[in-house]
Amino acid sequence: MPPRITDPEQLKELLGIPFTPEQTACIIAPPAPQVIVAGAGSGKTTVMAARVVWLVGTGQVAPEQVLGLTFTNKAAGELAERVRQALIKAGVTDPEALA
Repeated sequence: MPPRITDPEQLKELLGIPFTPEQTACIIAPPAPQVIVAGAGSGKTTVMAARVVWLVGTGQVAPEQVLGLTFTNKAAGELAERVRQALIKAGVTDPEALA
């Protein structure tokens, strides 16, 4: 599938989130294992979801190549839902494929 997202501003528009420079750096870093450590309510799950959308939307990885780990079931559910909705909105995946 050809890339649907080509720059960070496009991702910010798509998700409707004004990421900080630090968040953007985490989101668009080259593909490699990455750890984000920050306090409660700081946007970790949002950044993780945006990173997945970036990597998949730019064609760097396939959705099935991504593993996102969180410490709570609530965060895992939020992460999965945010990624699904953003990939559908970006036109990167078929809504039926994620059902």
